[in-house]
Amino acid sequence: MENKNHLAENTQTEQQTDKLLEVLGILETRIKRQNSLRNTFVKGVVYGLGTVIGATVIVALFGGIIAATLQSITGEEINSELLRS
Repeated sequence: MENKNHLAENTQTEQQTDKLLEVLGILETRIKRQNSLRNTFVKGVVYGLGTVIGATVIVALFGGIIAATLQSITGEEINSELLRS
């Protein structure tokens, strides 16, 4: 009886070890893919593009708010000739 329990525990331990090795192999593959030069380059391009688009939107919003505020204060319309002087 004791021998059967020992064999069952041993088999269960081997199954757990096999499962852990399988999971570690999958993790290693994913980490290699995540740290690849191509993936890093694509992430950098997307990050840079998002930064440029975000900055453009923020500048446009603040520019519009400032222009509307100046127009309401001065009563004059903001145009390119007014900005040059």
